[in-house]
Amino acid sequence: MKTITIHRRAIKSILCIALGLSSSIIIPVMRAISSEAGTKALMAEEIKQKQRDGVIAEPIEELIESKEPDRFTQTEAHLSLKDMRDLIEKTYDITPYLNLISSMIAKEGEYKNDYYVFYHTTANPWRLAQDLHKLLYARFSADSGIKREFKFLRFSGEHAVNTTPQEFLLNELKTKGLVDDNTETKFLMISVNLALFGNVGFPGECSWEYFIKPQEHAKPIRGVYQDMMGNFGLTDQYIDEIMSLADIYDTQEDTIIQIFVPKNKVDEIGYLAWVKGIPAHSETIDWILKNAKGKSFTKHVKPTMEKLTEDFSQAKEDNPLYDHMIQSIQAGDFSLEAFLKVYRNQPWKLKNINDVSARLLFTPDVLLNPDSGVKYYRYSTATRNQLKEYHKKLDEVVNKLVADKESRQEDTRGQEDTKAEEENPKE
Repeated sequence: MKTITIHRRAIKSILCIALGLSSSIIIPVMRAISSEAGTKALMAEEIKQKQRDGVIAEPIEELIESKEPDRFTQTEAHLSLKDMRDLIEKTYDITPYLNLISSMIAKEGEYKNDYYVFYHTTANPWRLAQDLHKLLYARFSADSGIKREFKFLRFSGEHAVNTTPQEFLLNELKTKGLVDDNTETKFLMISVNLALFGNVGFPGECSWEYFIKPQEHAKPIRGVYQDMMGNFGLTDQYIDEIMSLADIYDTQEDTIIQIFVPKNKVDEIGYLAWVKGIPAHSETIDWILKNAKGKSFTKHVKPTMEKLTEDFSQAKEDNPLYDHMIQSIQAGDFSLEAFLKVYRNQPWKLKNINDVSARLLFTPDVLLNPDSGVKYYRYSTATRNQLKEYHKKLDEVVNKLVADKESRQEDTRGQEDTKAEEENPKE
């Protein structure tokens, strides 16, 4: 088991986010608490703070290192903040979806002690590709006991990342200037929210927004199924029939995927992120927002980020922001484990709680491994009867695919036997 060390510098970054301050302001605070007198003074001040439920607030440094059970699930923590509840109420009518919401929150509670949860919305047709790949994998791989709650969100090894998040980020910055998950990089990672309504008010970053207002995102094209058939040695003749099955369960809304990652593996695959997957580096975020000429992402923020990416790519360490981000990555400042520990226990201390998200890398050992302990749950407004009909027809197609392959294999064996007899006739 890999041991994840939460460095003091990472704690400094969490303090930056918690207080909504830049590191230039936080550093003197960290220096103050590095002395015995400063530490005692800070702890004494923290003890005076009573939380709404009467529990004494722990200093953030102690909280991050604590082994005690978390107070909230992540969605509970997000919803515990009045500003977030008000923003959700202002932005969405969630009444039609209360049963789905209750199910997701209950599932978070079920796995609260051992897992962190993340949310991602996908176009409905991807359910079919995921289910088909899983069924074929179970039929033809040695690991026929694949767990029900596991799903494949990528279907080939070419989308696997064989590095740590730190190594991945360092390589992206050194080769491209900045991370951009609107490019081919998107196949290597998945953009996720830290709570069901995470990033509410930011349409381009909010999974719930994508769920109730489906966008023109990529859907599995015929080539996806052709590649899948080729990987398992199956015929292409049923692809049209397969692709038509997505119409059976189609709904007005898209599909939310709830991803549970074991706590001891979250920092092996993920990092705290901002728009387009860049690390949640407060100094860079502040610079982008300050230099963008408006709040529109497409018209103002995106062009500013593209210009900064170009500057980073050319100047490298000569650019102070780039150099500081590199140092922050090396120091482990974007630890999900450290941030989520505060998120789940003292969410009111995270002033930018609704501004950050995460990116999870598709590594062979975790997100792509059926035995990793990762659990995927999907939620949609498709009815039970729709899904029952869909699964029935999908099973029928899979059986035809398997029968066709077995028939071709039998024919091949027969031809080989005939050829062997001709080459070696009996006396």
